[in-house]
Parts: sequence; C-alpha cells; structure tokens
Amino acid sequence: MRTTWIATGVSVVAGVVAVSVLLSVPVPTGRTTPEPLVRATPSATSTPLVDQPWYRTSLPVDGDLVSIGAHTVGHVTVTRTGEQAIRVTITGFDTDLAEADMRVQLTGGDVVPAGRRAEWIPLGDPVEVGVISHDATGAVIDVRVPQILPPAVHSLLVLDWNTATIMGGAELLPAR
Repeated sequence: MRTTWIATGVSVVAGVVAVSVLLSVPVPTGRTTPEPLVRATPSATSTPLVDQPWYRTSLPVDGDLVSIGAHTVGHVTVTRTGEQAIRVTITGFDTDLAEADMRVQLTGGDVVPAGRRAEWIPLGDPVEVGVISHDATGAVIDVRVPQILPPAVHSLLVLDWNTATIMGGAELLPAR
C-alpha cells in the first residue's frame, strides 16, 4: 500500500513538472505562455449591453393602443429623460369607459391582435406607473424609479380603475 502511495506521489510530481516545463517553453510570439484563441478585449469605456437595464438600452419605444376589453385607442411613446427616469406619453386617447380613471401599467407580456380586439399574453408582474383621467385625451407620466419595472418591457396596458378590467394595450416596439 505504501509503495502505491509513493508511486502515485511521484507521478503527480512528474505531471506538475511536465506542465511547468510546457508552459515555460517559448512560443512563436516570444511569450512564455501561449496566447488564448479568443481574446476578451472589451473597450475600457464600454459596458456590455447585457448588464444594462431595459430602460437604458431599449428606449425609445412606441406603439398604438388597441382594444382588449372595451373600445380603446391612442398612441404610446416611452422615452428616457435622464439616467434614472423615463417618460410615458399617451396621445389621442379615447375609450368607451367614461366614469372612472384608468390605471397605466408597463409589463413584460405581449399585446397580440386577435380579430377585432387584441389579447394580452401575461409575462411576469405588471408595474403600475400612473393614471389617465377618465375625461383625458392623453397623459404624460414620469417614472423616476425605473428599476421597479420588469427586466424587459414589451407592452403598456390601460385598466379600469374600479374593476381592473384590461381596457386596451399597446405592443411597444423600437421607435422609428
């Protein structure tokens, strides 16, 4: 048994010596260690986009409000207004609901056309960002803490304040 341990120890030492010798052999570049096949040389000033939040890399976005639960139309634009702020602008807003204010939510879900109306496909938890007055034709909502938003926002929803029924939504795509 002891002979086996000594032989194993000698083999390990020999392997370490062999690797050390191979690593110290000069290669054509003149370096003592080979260069990697793929270099990771990001610019000193750039930050990878995957580490950046949605509100810093994907804005501006916009889309048309379409009916989901009731006649609802308008246009939505989401822009970045500062390092830690975004603005949601809704114009040309009209809906059949005239008695209650509307909740405005940003969500990772999708608004997909489904015949005369659209359908909202949920993904994650929507985040309420503001309110549209029941008699308004538009709204400007400033979001000063965009870190609360989902990791990726794909749509905006408008809901009845009292019943939380989804009235309409807009699929948000890169603005042209």
